Amino acid sequence: MKIHMPVLTAAAALVAGLGTALQVQAQEAFASEVTNMFRGEAPGSQPGEWYGGSLTGSFPVVFTPAQAQTAVLGAADGIFTTLPGVGPQEPGTAFRGAYIEVGFGRNFGAETVLTVYEAIRSDEEASIWVWFLDGGFLQLSTEGRAGDAVQFDLRSYADVLASHGGAFTRVGIGGVDVGGSSQGFDLDAVSITPIPEPETYALMLAGLGAVAARGWIKRARSKEA
Repeated sequence: MKIHMPVLTAAAALVAGLGTALQVQAQEAFASEVTNMFRGEAPGSQPGEWYGGSLTGSFPVVFTPAQAQTAVLGAADGIFTTLPGVGPQEPGTAFRGAYIEVGFGRNFGAETVLTVYEAIRSDEEASIWVWFLDGGFLQLSTEGRAGDAVQFDLRSYADVLASHGGAFTRVGIGGVDVGGSSQGFDLDAVSITPIPEPETYALMLAGLGAVAARGWIKRARSKEA
């Protein structure tokens, strides 16, 4: 039996495409609920007042607490809540800037990438708290990280996580300063994305590749018959 080169090329392309699909198969899960929020002592037009805006509209505009919550839930859409801060604080002291904490409807582990979406990244920073199952937390920072989608690979903290209950439960974001045109960290969305094990990729690629090859060979045979 002779298998034509176009058939082999098409099969190889399909297998390569399956590999790409597997790399993105881990579903990005966006925050679905706000579990805590406070306005802090950061400056604003009125004490305790929230504000934010939209990339397609005007900003900053006054938000109700409900609007502030809605703006940071779901996928990144350019509608943001601004989190102003009071500058760097001493470790271990109570946070005094604006803070919003979100959950995902489930706990998650260290084999995860955490992404914090910031709508207008212009000289403003945030502190990130990833809360452990036992009530402790891991504190991170956006300082020095470029781009509007700031990512943290949580695999680096697997050992710490194991000693604190084995799971993360929620993520808090607090503004550090009043930089930028809307005076604070413009939080758009927060997500978690599981990272599949390398062995999972290899097994699935091998199986799907074999199925794809059999299909193309069968088709080639039927054409030569």
